[in-house]
Amino acid sequence: MTYNVTPQLASNGFTVAELFAGGGLMAVGLRAAGYDLVWANDFDKNAVKAYGHNLGDHIVHGDITALNIDSIPDVDVIAGGPPCQDYSVAGTSAGEEGERGKLVWRYLEIIERKRPKAFVFENVKGLIMKKHRPTFDALLERFAAIGYTVSWRLINAWDYGVAQKRERVFIVGVRADLGFAYVFPEPRPEDYRTQVLRDVIGDLPEPYAIHAPEERLPAYIQNVVDGKTTTNYGNGIPVNSGDYPARTLICEYRAKCPNEVTSINGFPRRFTVRECLRIQSVPDSYVLPDDISLSAQYRIVGNGVASRVSYLLGVALAEQLRTATESNAIGERLISDYPDDCANSRKEAV
Repeated sequence: MTYNVTPQLASNGFTVAELFAGGGLMAVGLRAAGYDLVWANDFDKNAVKAYGHNLGDHIVHGDITALNIDSIPDVDVIAGGPPCQDYSVAGTSAGEEGERGKLVWRYLEIIERKRPKAFVFENVKGLIMKKHRPTFDALLERFAAIGYTVSWRLINAWDYGVAQKRERVFIVGVRADLGFAYVFPEPRPEDYRTQVLRDVIGDLPEPYAIHAPEERLPAYIQNVVDGKTTTNYGNGIPVNSGDYPARTLICEYRAKCPNEVTSINGFPRRFTVRECLRIQSVPDSYVLPDDISLSAQYRIVGNGVASRVSYLLGVALAEQLRTATESNAIGERLISDYPDDCANSRKEAV
């Protein structure tokens, strides 16, 4: 089976530039939704290599704080999620005072300067929690102040046909002159919490079978063999099984972390990179180059946006932008065709 839950749609006529693009997992979804990807940026050279390998050489490697904003092409939509570690519960919790946390304001600065029709902003759930809520509210206020009508939602990827309980905050802003607020698509009944690990990785072969002597087994597996612990590791966090969605993938693998699944041998093992990609709803056509280290590959996948989520949000945005653009064009044409009548109507209304 070739896995793909983001089928390619026809071009929608809208262009996208992506900030903090990473390896392009969000871009995979947007491209499939019909957008033309014309520019992207990221600071991580491995992420840039992965993006370029899969999506094209329009990505620019470099520090976004040093980037000349005028070098970003004019586009219809700007997308991306500033680094989340300073807002994550598992991260530094430094918030907007952190080196990465302050990048939310750089994102806003670029939106203000470039004035796209719309933007899509993604970040961790921690941004709307009590400690960082003042930053989130201030961000919404500033987006409104620079002329954008904003809508936001905490989205669980599992609700949208992804086999992962991944909660992320999405803000979608629409330039006020377009006259509408973005409406988030609702989960379809066939998608809503229906996908489990078996559905997305069940056809993949086991990466290995354990035949090594017990003394060569990893310590956490050895403890299971010896009866010193269970597959809960004694901390109440069960190992993923095929009958449930994955817990949120993290950007790096550790022995005791959610990036694990119970193998056919009954022992826990970490997900392979391909399994992680599928859990992030990335099609099998996406391939990470062999010269990127394994740890960097896990980081690229764990930091990404679930492709099917960006796909569905992108489809809805394109439909709403098209409707607004066509309505505005019709209105402008009517005013042009009947200038005197419109003028008289305005006088009568006054």
